[in-house]
Amino acid sequence: MPPLSLYSGRDPREAAAAERPSRRTLAESRRLTGTPGVILAAARKLFERDGVRATTVTAVAREANVTRELVYYHFGNKNGLIEALIDDYVEDLVESVIVWNESRTFGDTAGSLRACVRTFRYALYDAEGRPRPMIAVLEELGIRDAFDVRATKETAACLNDHVAKEYAAWHHLEIELVYEMFCLVVFGLVGLVKVNPRISDEDLMKVVEQTLRLDMTPLDAPSPAVPAAAPAADGGTAPRRAG
Repeated sequence: MPPLSLYSGRDPREAAAAERPSRRTLAESRRLTGTPGVILAAARKLFERDGVRATTVTAVAREANVTRELVYYHFGNKNGLIEALIDDYVEDLVESVIVWNESRTFGDTAGSLRACVRTFRYALYDAEGRPRPMIAVLEELGIRDAFDVRATKETAACLNDHVAKEYAAWHHLEIELVYEMFCLVVFGLVGLVKVNPRISDEDLMKVVEQTLRLDMTPLDAPSPAVPAAAPAADGGTAPRRAG
């Protein structure tokens, strides 16, 4: 029986650089489900707890309560598991943007920005300021810089494709090269928090506000007579929520 694995077994550095195409909608999930999802969750737990080098395929199979053959069937080899884990880590960050986007309040740009900064910080660090377990895994693999680049590009694509258009429907967009500016902000915030872990959310907000030249003027919610969608900057339509 031919393997189902979508993972080629490329080395972690190649996997970390393998940017995926932009998602078509925010409802699109890229998480593994079913048996592959169970196996990946087991691998993630062991990689984060025991380290990548110390974790064997046999240990992953035991943790997932499946046979080793089933692990190989879905992932090809240990590098396939690592590649899937890298995808999962990227999805953690992009999904945090999607959840933040869905929770925004119309017209409250300041509140939305505050929530965005908090979401960004807690995607990488816990409440005590300690790095999330994924950081140790990425550093053990020697791919943190490559991962940061890929995660920045996929997060910026999500913001550019699905959030900027909503904002532009209700505010004047004062920057050009929007995708590139999102890359600058996301990558810059990651580096800034590395340099100064104690920097406040308020200071991070000011950095984002000044870089993107955001219009912080509160907006009143549209009346019921206003159509459910407003024209976006590119001639399409965008939902009314645009905080």
